[in-house]
Amino acid sequence: MCALVAAGCAADAPDAYRTKQPQLSSAASTTTAAPITATANEREVISPDDEDPEAVEAPSAAIPATDPDDLRTDEVVSPYRGTPAEASVWFAPRLALKVDNAPAAHPQEGLQEADVVFEELVEGGLTRFLAIFHSQVPEFVGPIRSGRSSDIPLLMPFDGAFFGWSGSNWAFRRLLKTVAINDVGVYQNPAQYWRKSDRPSPSNLWARSTQLLQQFEVEVPFSEQLWPFQKPEDRQAREGRKVEGVQIDWGLTDVSFRWSDSQKTWKRFQNGEHHLAITDEGEEVQITAENVVIQFTKYVLTNEVDGNGARIPLAQLSEGSGTAWILKNGEITEGRWVKPNITVHTKFVDETGEAVPMTPGATWVLLAPRDSATIIATDG
Repeated sequence: MCALVAAGCAADAPDAYRTKQPQLSSAASTTTAAPITATANEREVISPDDEDPEAVEAPSAAIPATDPDDLRTDEVVSPYRGTPAEASVWFAPRLALKVDNAPAAHPQEGLQEADVVFEELVEGGLTRFLAIFHSQVPEFVGPIRSGRSSDIPLLMPFDGAFFGWSGSNWAFRRLLKTVAINDVGVYQNPAQYWRKSDRPSPSNLWARSTQLLQQFEVEVPFSEQLWPFQKPEDRQAREGRKVEGVQIDWGLTDVSFRWSDSQKTWKRFQNGEHHLAITDEGEEVQITAENVVIQFTKYVLTNEVDGNGARIPLAQLSEGSGTAWILKNGEITEGRWVKPNITVHTKFVDETGEAVPMTPGATWVLLAPRDSATIIATDG
């Protein structure tokens, strides 16, 4: 399976902005590029991937599975958000959408409703999101962009998830058919996508997200809890070092999360400005998260380039371990990430090897290149 993942990579049509090439290692091997095919808004290429030679075994951080028969309405929390929910949420479909984060994509719509958001590096020093909607699904989400081979290790553990995306190359599409994912991308469901006239292409494709979940009558597997959650009586327990926030330099994209003690959440900023999203009611709100995880990730630069001439980076996510910073409750825990293989979710553990419990709420996982993040210390 890891070898198959290496085959799938994609690039979009050029965006109207100057790119900044990230300083990353190059792929060790070279391959002959397959013929490039194009649509009106997407350019498709094939790029190599490789294994992470520094991946090592790390302490076990298994989370006990929840038995569906043990779910009681007065105790149930959603598996990804950890907030009170009906027992039926454990059998609800999971929607994974690839969301654009280029300058022309702002403000995104619906992104603030995601239970979990993965942020990954793409070409030119930009980032892109894989947003997981489960306990709540907005009516519309956008802009939707193309998939990457880095998405497969993130998607596979969400067994049976519905995946909405806008384009890719033939190898990625073929790979997607081999994993337990329901493809509801634009090729399979063009009627559920449309382009907005007030945004430049390719950052103008929107999805009718709630309708994507109604496309197939399939049995939805029981959800697996991603990580343990703090109980209300435990939230005052000090587990980490108090910080103001964290900053990540992706290349062209500068991101920070800063703690709001009054709102008990981390506020997201991008390139020095509040990162805003649009609600179903058309209001702009700042994106926030109760948990922010910096998962330091090795990237390799492939020999393929996008329309701006920037080489395409690929994240080494299939298996392994590495450094992780877990931010919650205004504090940081410096620990490790652990992923035994491509089929299971990544676990985040402290220095003793115990899984770090998250605060109930939204979680953002930033797959940041090594040495790209800085802790913002408190004034005190």
